[in-house]
Amino acid sequence: MIRIGECLFTGKLLIFDKDGTLIAFDALWHAWFDAFIARVAQEVPFTLEFKVGLAATLGYEPDDGTWDPEGPLTIASTVEVGLLVAGEIYRYLGKTWNEALDIVSRAEEAARREILMQDLIQPLGDVASLFRCLKERGLLLAIATGDTRASTEASLERLGIASLVDAVVCNDDGFAPKPAPDMALEICRRLNVPPSEAAVIGDTVADLEMARRAGVALAVGVASGANSAEILAPYADCILPDIHAIETVAVPGEL
Repeated sequence: MIRIGECLFTGKLLIFDKDGTLIAFDALWHAWFDAFIARVAQEVPFTLEFKVGLAATLGYEPDDGTWDPEGPLTIASTVEVGLLVAGEIYRYLGKTWNEALDIVSRAEEAARREILMQDLIQPLGDVASLFRCLKERGLLLAIATGDTRASTEASLERLGIASLVDAVVCNDDGFAPKPAPDMALEICRRLNVPPSEAAVIGDTVADLEMARRAGVALAVGVASGANSAEILAPYADCILPDIHAIETVAVPGEL
């Protein structure tokens, strides 16, 4: 049994988001976006109307670098961000749709290589120790992320939890992205656990909406990533400062 905020959880499965939940959001995602945009700029001219349109579409302020906490750049997957950028290239820069997609694909791949070389994966506390403790309690642990599989697997190895995770579903695995319930439901299917015995822990509204739509027992928001506690609260059963507020609880009769 574990305590999650004010809730006791007696189910079998915890489904975690990755970035902003297990890994520091700003360091990784801001670096990825900066590298991605720099690569795009090597291939196409950044006209004024393109810059303005891109910022408005993705939800960021180019003058001071702030991101809309509920905008695409904060919440969307890398694939979705890439499609939005391709749309702006097609709209403003005279490229065909296929040309725009190729530009985005090359830029995204190059940005990922840069990020992996820079070792920007910063765990939010001692994630490995928490996962080991949860496994010792007999819980199944899973990851549902908007990131790609290659990047996710590298991140889990870096965190030291790859061997502790029972299932991983990523954005490029062919399932509808969050907030659709598909990722959570696929994890439940693979591990043969009904959604009513699972909890989802994440740092965005999309994570919590996925939880609701999948019918899991608990939708848990953590204020360690992209969205604040105030934004998450209407969608969550409970709000934690971070995953380390998850505590094991002794069951009567246990040694």
